[in-house]
Amino acid sequence: MASRSEAPHVVLCTIPGYGHVTPVLDVIGELVARGARVTAATGAAFTGPLHDAGASTVAYDEVAGGSHAVAEALAGLTGFLEPLAPVRARLAEDPPDVLAFDSVMWLGGRVLAHDHPAPTVQLSPCLASNEHFSLPERVAAHVPPAPATDSAAPAADAAGELSAVLASAGLTGDLGALLSDAEDHKLVFVPREFQFAGATFDDRHTFVGPCLGPRRLAGAWEPPADGNPVLLVSLGTSAFNDQPDFFRSCAAAFADLPWNLVLTLGSGTDPAELDPLPPNVRAHRWLPHPAVLRHARAFVCPGGMGSIMEALSCATPMVVVPQHGEQEVNAERVVELGLGKRLPRAEVTPEAVRDLVLAVATDPAMAERVQRMSEHCAAAGGHHRAADRILSLVDR
Repeated sequence: MASRSEAPHVVLCTIPGYGHVTPVLDVIGELVARGARVTAATGAAFTGPLHDAGASTVAYDEVAGGSHAVAEALAGLTGFLEPLAPVRARLAEDPPDVLAFDSVMWLGGRVLAHDHPAPTVQLSPCLASNEHFSLPERVAAHVPPAPATDSAAPAADAAGELSAVLASAGLTGDLGALLSDAEDHKLVFVPREFQFAGATFDDRHTFVGPCLGPRRLAGAWEPPADGNPVLLVSLGTSAFNDQPDFFRSCAAAFADLPWNLVLTLGSGTDPAELDPLPPNVRAHRWLPHPAVLRHARAFVCPGGMGSIMEALSCATPMVVVPQHGEQEVNAERVVELGLGKRLPRAEVTPEAVRDLVLAVATDPAMAERVQRMSEHCAAAGGHHRAADRILSLVDR
């Protein structure tokens, strides 16, 4: 453990994916600014931003299929050890004073915590779960049920296989005790007011809200000089953005209206696929969303938590078009709190997009609710409060 005169060593392990890496960038920057030494682990394709934030980086061992396969392995019940090998080797030489890891890779976190007993922090870029709200159960409600099987035998097989994997990592004994997260602190990157059953979470949970510091807010964008309202449309950074017809529908929805439509396409759709576009529509591979959202009257998005938090921080109402189960749950909360509308993926038409965007952009009661949630986002403390909590655990 660090002495009072030494820089504390914070180890942060995250899942290789924008929705998991982006929320921690300004947390790392804040820790480094306060004199901490940060080692950050992620997939090879994502080490650059973590390094730029000030961390010493270590890449997980690649598995066949690239970053997505690494993320799936880390989140799985049996494949998490292979990617962790370089991290375990690095920490054997330079152990942590605080160990933080993405809640999705909690099994890998348990292995690292067994290797190096230190205060542990789970990082949750999504909604948190407790006895009053279960994100996995709520997501499962949006997934078609699997064919009926004899569940007892598969469950027993899975437990036996997991025990064997943990034993190969040097973890033996009572499985429940080995996997208990009772001592973990949990940083949740949403404000408590957005969390389902937020008042029921104990003081191990710190709801820091979106961590939007200098790295997340870098970049500039200026709206056209015509003064017309701005609409931002994105399908996020995942594979779901390969939907040119969706973007064409959005463009058609506003082709004849005095709006400025900004499309961010990611890697899935080539801007050339959308030509010709109406003169009031601009397509980009990427733009800094907060820079656009500060000017936007509405945001059409798939409902990833990063996008929702950016929108709420900028007090921008949303039309959410969920692409998978977790985004459906996020959309439920957006609608329940009156912060936007949901548009089912199968019901996307130019008319539906236009009607819902105009509805959220012109609703004064919704504007008031979104503004209040924006204030909750700011009051949650963001990267400053996250760094406070992590550093408070040093030498405990």
